[in-house]
Amino acid sequence: MAILIVDDSPPVVRLLQATLNRAGYREILCAGSGRAALDLLGLGRPGEDRRDIDCILLDIVMPGIDGIETCRIIKQDACYRDVPVLMVTIKDDAESLRAAFEAGASDYITKPVREVELLARLKSAIHLKKEMDARKAKEKELLRLARRLEEANRMLERLTVTDDVTNVGNRRYFTGCIENEWRRSSRDAAPLSVIFVEIDRFADFVAAHGERKGNECLRLVAQVMQVLLRREGDNLARYSGAMFAIYLPHTDIKGARTVAANIKMSVDALKLRIDSGGALTVSIGCAAVVPTAGGAIDNLITMAEAALHRARQEGGDRIVCDTCS
Repeated sequence: MAILIVDDSPPVVRLLQATLNRAGYREILCAGSGRAALDLLGLGRPGEDRRDIDCILLDIVMPGIDGIETCRIIKQDACYRDVPVLMVTIKDDAESLRAAFEAGASDYITKPVREVELLARLKSAIHLKKEMDARKAKEKELLRLARRLEEANRMLERLTVTDDVTNVGNRRYFTGCIENEWRRSSRDAAPLSVIFVEIDRFADFVAAHGERKGNECLRLVAQVMQVLLRREGDNLARYSGAMFAIYLPHTDIKGARTVAANIKMSVDALKLRIDSGGALTVSIGCAAVVPTAGGAIDNLITMAEAALHRARQEGGDRIVCDTCS
């Protein structure tokens, strides 16, 4: 427990130091002027380390920087803002005390110092500082826990909307996002497209190569599609099984077909063999509509699913598009 005595009178400093030593205080620092006190506290030059101080006994009347100005400078530093400053002074007039308290002093003791009064006020001031330190530590810990909880909640939220195999959004994520996009497109009277992509004969691929390779295949196809979706508003999700869903804001059926063709070409370029009978291919269904306030998003989803179904019925490895106005 460190106490700083600031007084330009050596006899007063020795008296205070002896009194504190008798009361059991061992770590006592002394400064003979306001400037010396500021230097000792690390306030003399920018960047200096601060001292761990529990209380300051500060004389008001000193040459150079007086006690009131010294107190004001000390209290402007965040490290010492909560350190109690007890003014030890012969000046107990109302104006001097008002100035001292405005500068940040916690209490005052008149000279000549009475030992009982000094120790009582010092004990009270240090006790109050300990309580404030404990409160600040608790607040800091609560803030840390709150940040950890917030991070955990964000992680949990990401996990609930992320597919754990491909690391793209899941069906829940897609549904929530496209509902928001439907409302935006409705306000802008802009076209909105949906693309469904399904890996042909994926069950045969897993049967031939195993589940681990099947998951690698899903991740690879998802990565390929993610690269092709260059615009910020474009969105990809794993809808179910080997089926992915994409929505494209401000995109008509022609634009959707172009994206679908690029996806098909990129997946074909992977040249992943299902078995000796052929390589990995995809069936793609596209649909586009200009949303209206009274329109139903389910109709757009149904159109895209129906287009995908036709692509599969026609043998797969193809693109089928649908649209309405």
